[in-house]
Amino acid sequence: MMLKVFKLVGFSKEVVEERFGALYRAFHYGAPPHGGMAAGIDRIVMLLQGVKNLREVSLFPMNQQALDLLMSAPSNVSAMQLCDLGIRIAPVVKNR
Repeated sequence: MMLKVFKLVGFSKEVVEERFGALYRAFHYGAPPHGGMAAGIDRIVMLLQGVKNLREVSLFPMNQQALDLLMSAPSNVSAMQLCDLGIRIAPVVKNR
């Protein structure tokens, strides 16, 4: 299903595997039972386990630099991706 949706917007299988590889491989094992609408179960598990840090029970924790190493996020985007989304990056103007 994921490939069909990406094909509709013009992405080849190779592009999907390159840009969304971890997610693409994860869906080979099936979709999450909550369909992406998580109910905060990680916080409930945190309370039940008595841990003070959500990262101890999180399935997709970020490191101390706020990087998701599993998904390689955040990452740079190409000029084509920005154009597709209608986003223009303006230079920073510093006050004098």
